[in-house]
Amino acid sequence: MIDRDIFESKIDLMMKNLEYLDEVKMEDSEDFLRSFEKIQATKHSLQEVIEASLDIANNLISRQGWPRAETYAEMFERLCENQVICEDLKDKLVDMARFRNLLVHRYGSIDDERLFEILQESLGDIHRFIEVIYAYME
Repeated sequence: MIDRDIFESKIDLMMKNLEYLDEVKMEDSEDFLRSFEKIQATKHSLQEVIEASLDIANNLISRQGWPRAETYAEMFERLCENQVICEDLKDKLVDMARFRNLLVHRYGSIDDERLFEILQESLGDIHRFIEVIYAYME
């Protein structure tokens, strides 16, 4: 059984961060790249969003009794194997899980221009994930 409260609290956290990221996404790239605060806040917000999505995936895997995932990437693979998410979304979320590892373990080597590209290209995938989870909960 799915604990809706757990999922909704994680989604609320994701939405709060996405609100900020969607706003920063509209910044001019030069202004963004000059702002230490925006770069740092973006890294932190992305990390929280990705970790919340991993928490949702892990919780769903556990509650549904699916085989345990050994890596963050495998969590999204499990969701795909069980028709929660499609192959295309799985691939995007696996990339985000890998980016999360960079944020946590190699934070000093993250290219700020690449960070801005992720803002431009990947937020829609996170919004899609939230929509899919809500649909699955129904």
